[in-house]
Amino acid sequence: MAYPVLTGAVLIEANGAALNNAGQDEGIRADNAIVVKQIRNGRLRYPYVSGQAWRRWWREVLYADFGWKPSEVIRERKSAYTSGDPVQYEEDDLFGYMAARKRGQGQGTLRRISPLKNSLLISVLPNVIDRDFGHLSRNLPAGADFLLFESEHYTTYLQGAFTVSLGDVGRFRVGEMYDLSEDMVKGYKDRLHTISEDPLQVGLAQEQRIGRVRDAVQALARLRGGARLARNLSDVSPVVAVVGFLDGGNAPFQRLFRPDASMERVVFDLERFRTVLRDYRDRLLRPEGRQPAVWAGFLPGVLANEEDVRRALGEEEPFRGAVQLADSASDALLGASAAVGSVYAQYAG
Repeated sequence: MAYPVLTGAVLIEANGAALNNAGQDEGIRADNAIVVKQIRNGRLRYPYVSGQAWRRWWREVLYADFGWKPSEVIRERKSAYTSGDPVQYEEDDLFGYMAARKRGQGQGTLRRISPLKNSLLISVLPNVIDRDFGHLSRNLPAGADFLLFESEHYTTYLQGAFTVSLGDVGRFRVGEMYDLSEDMVKGYKDRLHTISEDPLQVGLAQEQRIGRVRDAVQALARLRGGARLARNLSDVSPVVAVVGFLDGGNAPFQRLFRPDASMERVVFDLERFRTVLRDYRDRLLRPEGRQPAVWAGFLPGVLANEEDVRRALGEEEPFRGAVQLADSASDALLGASAAVGSVYAQYAG
């Protein structure tokens, strides 16, 4: 296979949340107002979480729950970069880097394109942003004015997509403006092996590559993070997940969720999903000994067409046999994680 990927879509429930803010703006009732990040489309406003913030949450779960060691950040006067060491640091391998060192500093610039790519997390429902008015009055001196402030929050569902290029995880090209320097390869000669007959292509053992991908997928099931959680607590672990294995670098499971006619609830777009699976029917990668190539799961009560989705995925073509309906979003992600080793053995050797 030319380009095996693990790709998926998630839906995250945000309840009275302000997960990613854009900074200060002019307030209606107070001079000090903090607004959320949002996309405007005509009169419609959609709150969103930046791709950078999503990646930050993802990384921090990998640090805390899976023992990944953060790559050291080198700070210079006008730049900052990580160690650029994907052998020692899993995050440098999966999330990529641009270590822009000067040639006189030894290694020159090293650059790794991230095998893990993700979109923004964008609200499915429009015009869900509300303003909240507050004040600081606690323990002020007698006669002092209250300190007034405004903020924004939203109650909605955010959708996003991601891919992991399985063939790129744990494989590196040697040379300036690539992944590793020649000195680094020499230093890791006991952990790296050459790929094919190209001395400039080296890689980790397959067990390490599989482990890193599994960690990343399982961490998504435990996702946590976000801004202003002290006053706007919200669980950001996925409530719906669709994840599978394909041949090709695209992320076709995008915009699988849309508003219902009332613009108040979320619908899983079965027709879009059906069309995507038909288009990719010859590029679905089925793990050895298992028929499904895609896992889907959702929390009860989230989808307006929940029963239609359950029936279609279990009984209708092209879903039947290609999609495994899991008990929850977490189970869908864990199911795909368990199949990573088989996919590597067959397609990403």
